[in-house]
Amino acid sequence: MPIVTPAQRHKLNRDPVADPHIVLLEFQEDGQAAIERAAINTEDVVWNGETYHRSAISITLPASGDGETRAQLVASNIERIFSRALNAATQRINVRIILIDITAPDLPLVDTQNLLVIPSASGGAVEVTADLGPRASLQEPVPFRRTTKQDFPGVWLA
Repeated sequence: MPIVTPAQRHKLNRDPVADPHIVLLEFQEDGQAAIERAAINTEDVVWNGETYHRSAISITLPASGDGETRAQLVASNIERIFSRALNAATQRINVRIILIDITAPDLPLVDTQNLLVIPSASGGAVEVTADLGPRASLQEPVPFRRTTKQDFPGVWLA
C-alpha cells in the first residue's frame, strides 16, 4: 500500500476543486412517507425533481476507538424543518447522504442509501444536534442460535 507523505497531502489540500461538489441529506422516520431534505449550500438545490433546502451543516468525525463509530451532526435550523421533524419523531430516523458533482448531477458520487441512522438528537429554534451511527449496530443484541441452513442460508452457498 503506498504511503502518502505530508508534502503530498499538503499539495492536494492546496489545489482548488475544479468542479464543485454539494452534499445532500435526506432524513426519514421509519414508517413515515415524509422525507426532510437539506443541502449543504447557500441556496436551495433541486436534484432528481426534489428540492433540498439550504442549510449550514457541519459533521464532526470522532476519534477512533474500540466502541461503535459515531459522527456528530450540527445543523443551523434555518427553516425549522429539522427540529419539527425531530420533535415529532417517535421511531428511528434514517439518514441518506448524497454527494453530487454540479457539472454532472445525474450520477451521484456517493450515496449511502439510508445506511445511517440518528440514534439520539435534540433540536431547538436555532440549532439541531444529532449523532449519526450505522444502521446495523454492533451493540444490538443478537440471539444465540446454532448455525442452521434455515437461519443462515448464506453459509451454505457454493
